[in-house]
Amino acid sequence: MESVRGTRMIPIDEFYKGVKRNALEPDELIRAVHVKKADGPQQFSKVGTRNAMVIAVCAFGLALHPETRTVRTGIGSAAPTPIRAKAAEEFLNAALEEGGFWDNGKIITPSVAKQFADLCSAACNPIDDVRGTASYRRHAVGVMARRTLTWTWESYRGARRVTEGAA
Repeated sequence: MESVRGTRMIPIDEFYKGVKRNALEPDELIRAVHVKKADGPQQFSKVGTRNAMVIAVCAFGLALHPETRTVRTGIGSAAPTPIRAKAAEEFLNAALEEGGFWDNGKIITPSVAKQFADLCSAACNPIDDVRGTASYRRHAVGVMARRTLTWTWESYRGARRVTEGAA
């Protein structure tokens, strides 16, 4: 953020304060957004009336970070502000580590994918509105979480096979 008083940086998790509220002071503008370059595959999915620039019924993003062996999530339009499914991230981080998935590149088991999806759904705090019901949004986030996990993990596994084949 920048104003005549100077520049300050705010972590994204602290920027959104509520519906149509953020951490900007009245005289501040967003000068830049700093995003660490991802070192692994990512996927984004949304439910909406069409693929163009419309407000989503709900949205879900997932990023794998193989260097730090972590997973990050992002959920949109299913809570008063964009949120992360932190309990789901913690669960998946532990499951991937305990199962040796980062090293062995095995397919993630259906039970791990389901638990991850359930935790992502539970992280939501949606409302009923003209675009969809709260129940539908929770359900859709769970479906998107499971699917994006599958797609992202398959991308990671494919990259591992290519790298190992070149070695």
